[in-house]
Amino acid sequence: MTVKLVVFDLDGTLVDTIDIHSEGWSFAVELLGLARVDRSAFTSLIGLPGDAIVRAAIGSEGLKHYERIRWVKDKHFLKQLASGRVSPFPDVLPCLNYLKKRGYAIGLASSSPNYVLLPLLEKLELLEYFNYVVGGDEVVRGKPDPEIFVKIARKAGVENCETVVVGDTVYDTAPAKAAGMKSVLVARNRIVKVASVSADVVITTLKDLTSIL
Repeated sequence: MTVKLVVFDLDGTLVDTIDIHSEGWSFAVELLGLARVDRSAFTSLIGLPGDAIVRAAIGSEGLKHYERIRWVKDKHFLKQLASGRVSPFPDVLPCLNYLKKRGYAIGLASSSPNYVLLPLLEKLELLEYFNYVVGGDEVVRGKPDPEIFVKIARKAGVENCETVVVGDTVYDTAPAKAAGMKSVLVARNRIVKVASVSADVVITTLKDLTSIL
């Protein structure tokens, strides 16, 4: 298999933000008086588009208030970013440097909109590592639809079969497989079965990519 492009998910894959995002969604729906939902209920939803998260957490009626919920949630997240609560996992920089030296094109495909995504990458000094970035506001159909991964492959000018997608949930691996791309799931401290996440390979740390690519 010839690999030309390696595409990463962001939250839970490169940066330790799952708890912060979950906290933000919970904070927003409660502040707006819409519902009281423990942040743990949002954890398994992170990675989906925001409207899908709201629908799953508080029902379709919540979509009437989606723009306000999103605004409050994103303000909360950016405040946490500015305070230093957001950080990359320790294995990220060694992995990105390795891929860069090996000559791979490196992409980032995240459900987060660019107005959140780009400040985060700049703050954490990660933006320079990515040749291509696609945010959730650039696609019509968010994950788990494969559109975001197909779009970044088209930006890079490579075939789907020449692309590897690296993510931490089935919201990354399933659409990658659907698009004819290879998929790698980063399990970190979780125990997962390959079949349950539609991944070609399951690794425990990004350092393990050096044995694959």
